[in-house]
Amino acid sequence: MSRMTMFLCLLLVVCAPLVAEQPEKEAASAYGGTLAMNFEHVSGQLVQLADAIPEATYGWRPSDEVRTTSEVMMHVVGANILMPTMIGVAPPEGFEVPENPFAMAKDLETNVTSKADVKAKLQESIAYAKGALANFPEAALDEKVDVFGMEMRKRDVLLIMLSHSHEHLGQLIAYARSNGVKPPWSQPMPEAPPE
Repeated sequence: MSRMTMFLCLLLVVCAPLVAEQPEKEAASAYGGTLAMNFEHVSGQLVQLADAIPEATYGWRPSDEVRTTSEVMMHVVGANILMPTMIGVAPPEGFEVPENPFAMAKDLETNVTSKADVKAKLQESIAYAKGALANFPEAALDEKVDVFGMEMRKRDVLLIMLSHSHEHLGQLIAYARSNGVKPPWSQPMPEAPPE
C-alpha cells in the first residue's frame, strides 16, 4: 500500500465520525445563490437611489394614476417580504402573513412615507429577501405553489421577485431623473491624478 493510500485511509477513519456528527441541513441551491447575488446588486442600487432622492421628492408622482416615489419603494418592500412567504419561507420576526396581501401592501405604501422610515424598511426587506434567496433549498425549487391563482414552480416565484426589483428600479430612475437627480452610479468618474 502506498503512503498516499495509507494517508487517505487514515484521514477517512479520523474524519468520518466528525462528518457523521454534523446535523443534517438542506443544501441551499446554486440557483438561489446566483439570484441572491443579482438581488444584492439591484437592491444596492435601490438603496443608493433612496439616499440620493431628496425627501421633498418622496411624495412626487408623474401623474395621479401612479404611485409616488415613496409608494414605489414601499411596494418593493411588500414584495420582498410577501413573495418568499408565498413559497414557504418563514416570515421575518414579528411579521404575520396577512390574509389579504394586497391590503397589507397598500397600507405599507400609504402609511410609510418619510425618507428615513422608507429607507429603513427597504433595507430590512432586502436583508430578509436576500437570505430567503441564498438559503432556499435545492430540493424545493421545482415544487409547485399557487400564487394569486396561478400554479408555478417556487424557482419561478424567486425569479419574479428579482425581476420585480429590477422593474421598479427602472421606474425610480425615471422618477429621479424627472426631478434632476442622477443615479449615483451614473455620476462621471473622477479623473485620475496625473502621473
